[in-house]
Amino acid sequence: MADEVSTDEAVHERYIAPDEVDTDEEATDEANEALLNAARDGSVDGIKAALKAGADINFKPGFKREEDGWVHHIAHIGPALYTAAIRGHVAVVSLLLREGASVVQRTSSMAPLHIAAMKGFTEIVDLLVQHGATVDVRDGWLYTPLMYACDAKSADTVRRLIELGARTDYLEDYLAKGTGKVTDGHKECLKLIEEAKKTKLLRCCNPKCGKPGDGSTLELCGKCKLTRYCSRDCQEQHWSVGHKKCCGHDVYNDEEETDPLQQLVSLMTNHIRHFGSESLEALSAVLPSAPQ
Repeated sequence: MADEVSTDEAVHERYIAPDEVDTDEEATDEANEALLNAARDGSVDGIKAALKAGADINFKPGFKREEDGWVHHIAHIGPALYTAAIRGHVAVVSLLLREGASVVQRTSSMAPLHIAAMKGFTEIVDLLVQHGATVDVRDGWLYTPLMYACDAKSADTVRRLIELGARTDYLEDYLAKGTGKVTDGHKECLKLIEEAKKTKLLRCCNPKCGKPGDGSTLELCGKCKLTRYCSRDCQEQHWSVGHKKCCGHDVYNDEEETDPLQQLVSLMTNHIRHFGSESLEALSAVLPSAPQ
């Protein structure tokens, strides 16, 4: 999906409306909403304008209640990086990462790397890992990005994740449960996984290296025990490019999520995983509606 480039005047007219706010708090809210809208639209200039206006790059939306207590509109469910990643806006993701967007911040239980792998956006997967995202991060259902890429039948994403050091031995239970109807896309992904498993080798988790090795030649990170390195130099390099921000923050804890919107997103995601997306139509029929 192409990212949008606009003139400065058009960007401000579309995303920033400073004349409509009266307080600093309202101005910040306006900038944060502009950031999310620009991430949704794939507008690089919109992101720049929102950040310049004071937006929090890691702003995470929640329920917005009006004076009558009802939620009238929820336009976004995740921060800007999640929003851009799920839509495949490569240039926006790249800009957000350069500006310091968190690669460990979750929406429901999913990190940005999960959603990029689920959508089969290989270039975004690569960008996230290059900026420190842990390649084997698990969500609330213990799914890794590699599992999501396989579900998505994205052989290119599966191949790249393996090259970046994703562990195929984590997929034992996943493969035992099956992947539903096996299509040609699934077959290609499963073939890549089986070929990687046969070598019994893992890869250095420094994305600039990726050197293969086994348990005797690769050392685990002493803190998180999730990343592996072929040398001290590789570990230090990966630490400096982003692992420092991820190390120790990759284990999902559902007790940490207190925002009602994120709890709802988690519940709905869990419902879809168990009963399928078609069940949402029946579910919506019994849910109360906000007054008009």
